[in-house]
Amino acid sequence: MQYKKHIKTIIGYFLSPIGKAYTKNALTVFCFHDVNKNPSEFSSNFYLNVPPDIFETQVKFISDNFNVINVDSLLNSEVPEQAALITFDDGFKSYFTDAVPILTQYNMPSVNFLNIAPIEGEIFWSGLITYLCNKSPEFIEYINLYHKDKTENITIYLKCSRDIVNSFLKVSANTYRKEVDEYVGELATKKDLISVSSNNLVYFGNHLYNHDVPLLLTNKELLESYYSNENKLKIYSNYRQIFAFPFGQPITCYSDAQIKILKDAGAKIIFSAYPIVNKPKYADYLHRIPIYSMDDRHSNIWFSIMRKTIDNSVRNNIY
Repeated sequence: MQYKKHIKTIIGYFLSPIGKAYTKNALTVFCFHDVNKNPSEFSSNFYLNVPPDIFETQVKFISDNFNVINVDSLLNSEVPEQAALITFDDGFKSYFTDAVPILTQYNMPSVNFLNIAPIEGEIFWSGLITYLCNKSPEFIEYINLYHKDKTENITIYLKCSRDIVNSFLKVSANTYRKEVDEYVGELATKKDLISVSSNNLVYFGNHLYNHDVPLLLTNKELLESYYSNENKLKIYSNYRQIFAFPFGQPITCYSDAQIKILKDAGAKIIFSAYPIVNKPKYADYLHRIPIYSMDDRHSNIWFSIMRKTIDNSVRNNIY
């Protein structure tokens, strides 16, 4: 990890001036999850956590290098030069206890894409399927028998449809609720949502009702999940009709057809987790760049911002 970080620092140093120029007439959307001194195993395993002190360093970097906008400015196509949007996913408790105070200190707006089901007490679906894939050899055997070799190149938890998981839970006679709650860590409650519902720096967006893999849902199930989540979230005055795909990777996690379905359902802007800068900056389908705990200095952050964008540009020019 330290070797990778060192390489990232060196390359990022040379990417910094390129990044500053490239992002001038673009929209850079940052994606975070957990901001926690003591992250859960789930957050640690998937590199979702940034400690509060490093997060503040990152926020200061964003403040110094970008003009951070709120969701309403984006929806109204009021996007200045060097624009950035700060987003979070999944509604971790730490967003409310640690991230929002730091963002408020810098007067920075943000949006959190929420799954209301775990906030209201249901098991967190993403946590359940990743727990089973990482911790249960019986489940791995079960899902491999079910799929055989049909999807061997897909990450195993992206194969976990509700039919497969629920049938396994029935056979095993275990809900894994206690294990998954401990594995995932603390998520937000309705009280947390209420506490920031009048905060003009905090917005909520739609992330499906319970973080299913979109590609495993039928069109009807996708819409039911979208509308169920929206109906629960729209009671909050800071909810906006914007949507981020759970898991977030095009092709492996969701399809172009599903983008259209959700646009037709009312989603005004849809976000992926594909890590590129957005050019053009006015679009109803935008990409987001995850920032990691190793991004603790300017050069590392510039590396994360520009790495995939440059890779795509090179590929497009070659091919």
